[in-house]
Amino acid sequence: MPNSNTRPKRDRRTRRQPREDPARNELICRTLESAQQCLSNQDYGTAFVYYLLVLNLAPVLKHFARESFRFTLFKIVDEWESEGRIEELLHSFGLALEVFPDDEIILNSLGELLFRLGFRDEAASHFHKALKLKPDYPEARENFYRAANWLVERWHFLMLNDRGRNQKYQQAIQKAVERGCNTVLDIGTGTGILGMCAKKAGAASVFACEWSKTMYELACEVVTANGMKGGINILHKKSLDMEVPKDIPHRVSLVNISHDTMSPEASETGRVIPAGATVFGMAVESLEVRRHHRLCVSEVGGLSLRAVGQLHSPVSCTVEADDSMEPYTTERLSRIPGGYTALTQPFRALDIDFNNVKELEGLSSREMQRLHLPVTQEGTLDALAVWFQLHLDQESSISTGPQEDTCWEQAIYPIQNPD
Repeated sequence: MPNSNTRPKRDRRTRRQPREDPARNELICRTLESAQQCLSNQDYGTAFVYYLLVLNLAPVLKHFARESFRFTLFKIVDEWESEGRIEELLHSFGLALEVFPDDEIILNSLGELLFRLGFRDEAASHFHKALKLKPDYPEARENFYRAANWLVERWHFLMLNDRGRNQKYQQAIQKAVERGCNTVLDIGTGTGILGMCAKKAGAASVFACEWSKTMYELACEVVTANGMKGGINILHKKSLDMEVPKDIPHRVSLVNISHDTMSPEASETGRVIPAGATVFGMAVESLEVRRHHRLCVSEVGGLSLRAVGQLHSPVSCTVEADDSMEPYTTERLSRIPGGYTALTQPFRALDIDFNNVKELEGLSSREMQRLHLPVTQEGTLDALAVWFQLHLDQESSISTGPQEDTCWEQAIYPIQNPD
């Protein structure tokens, strides 16, 4: 029988409880009292420093002090923002998030500050983080979509609402995957819709990239909502900065270009959708275009404007145009007030093969060419209207011409001096 008087042996693996440190506890208590006293005296900056010290010395007090800490932080936001102490404010938010990295209210407040300062992409990112932590946080949700409305370009809505375009892209991707292109890169993924089309078509691996932080986060949300989170790898990166195997493990067999820039190397990986494009142009007369880009009257109410001279808009594509000038604007010619008159037949300006690397590399170095266009209708030359036809593959194409009902408008190159 075991000896009942034998003491049980101490388990050497059992850790001893840390001894209380009276001096440390005294420091924590006094610092906490100082923080509360400063808060009571409305000395919010000093109170914030004391709270930081307390919570770093005694993380166990985070739950107890969280509300007071937030209150103090938001008070210094009110004070310091009005005083223009922005750098100190941003630093304070950084310190606060080191203590409470998963505090949705602090993240939302930082997002609001960044939004007010004009850093809307960064603001949207913080609103999104707050929503991930607390999906039913109404303030963060409202703030996120408010920021997104600033950041999402209007053509996203036009493209997503263009059923004909989306259907043709989906069919082209479906055919490409069925013909063996089972690894896909979606460049400029936007909401992720075309990457999801590739995955739905059966592609084994789908990668996507998006430079806009807000659109990247929206794409992640859309992909997750469609149950494809593990099937599509979305990168917050410019396509030109992507590397193999650093960003994607291997070259892909299909590249889809939504609206971003494609590096010439992308087409070396396999097929590209769209496969190519043809650019068309036409000389037009349009009073609406004219009055938007140059002075059309010589007097107003009997008062002469001749001294104004050749005043025109900053939209110009002349050889003398500098970087401050926009080369073109856009219009939907079929809906332009007053209509337009075609002065020439549509002409073929350029053919581009997106699968031909040498051709893509040579685009920027092409020599200028002079075109001679027969005039088919008398009138005043107000602009060159330009559009394109996308060749998705050998069987399918999308035209953006003046008579087509698509999401794209026509590019308008105004003629500032028709003489």
